[in-house]
Amino acid sequence: MGILGINNRTENWKTVQHFHGLSDAAKVGLVRRLGEPKDTVAEEVSIELFWHGVRDYAHEHKVEDDDLVEIYGCLFKKLENDVRNFEHTHKFNELRDHNYKVPVSDRKGLADNVRHTEVDIVLETPERLFIGEAKYQSGFSPKSTHVLVHQLIRQYVTASILVHLAGRPEKRVVSFVVTSEDKVESIRNTAQVKFMADEGRAWLPERNVLSWGDVNDIRIGLG
Repeated sequence: MGILGINNRTENWKTVQHFHGLSDAAKVGLVRRLGEPKDTVAEEVSIELFWHGVRDYAHEHKVEDDDLVEIYGCLFKKLENDVRNFEHTHKFNELRDHNYKVPVSDRKGLADNVRHTEVDIVLETPERLFIGEAKYQSGFSPKSTHVLVHQLIRQYVTASILVHLAGRPEKRVVSFVVTSEDKVESIRNTAQVKFMADEGRAWLPERNVLSWGDVNDIRIGLG
């Protein structure tokens, strides 16, 4: 029971409880569960929580909006078309004209989306960047005013842009989600996860939708 008998329902608190202070064995167990090769050792795994990678990198290296937009245009020029085609067979929320477009005149909207995207859990290994979204009570809430309207796709795009900015374009970005046990299947069946798990992309393999129980098992050596 929490302070004054109140249960803390926030994802941030749940994330800190499960991911802060992971042992070396747990860090290795987690990245292996997410697809990391078995020969990776603990010294090669780094973890951060509540990560604003692009914001912090851009501040230190004086990255301009045009730089972010240019990389987006190079890496994701087909993304708008892919999302709109996927919408014909899956139920994305209705897209607006500006969603996923490479902007011509208003470049600030896309750059702001990328610059201010937070990722709850990030694990880095020599060849991969694992980016995790924590869900407890809430679901995915598309922000239709954003260019990058869907949260998981926005996080993947942001991390992909950052590895290019940092001169590590060979590093593979892999997404994952942690949610309540009773929501694992429903999360796997959302259009957003189906899009990212599509065989041609494999940005978020469906096995990478974990429960908080899965993470706890990894913490105590049962996963």
